[in-house]
Amino acid sequence: SPSQFLKALKTVVDVFHQYSIRQGEADLLNLSDFRTDVTPPLCPQIQNRNQAGYLDKLFQETDLNKDKELSFEEFTIVLSKLADDAHRISHGSDRCGPDQD
Repeated sequence: SPSQFLKALKTVVDVFHQYSIRQGEADLLNLSDFRTDVTPPLCPQIQNRNQAGYLDKLFQETDLNKDKELSFEEFTIVLSKLADDAHRISHGSDRCGPDQD
């Protein structure tokens, strides 16, 4: 049977495909879908942070080609930043925004 790691990778791909086809081109995720559908279910801690503009800032800083949509590669950068933030929160550390270390 697949390892937990391989299952997690499949889940990441499946989640991206689920949300990236809602509006616009397949395999691209726009800000509206990112903000309302993807990030809160992936990281509930972030949803409750009460930081103005956090999601918009995160989207803008990971939209590397500035086309106002996230490719799968850009989406994986978002996941990395959210995972890092969730890990810091789990240890009682707090980030002020997506561009902070």
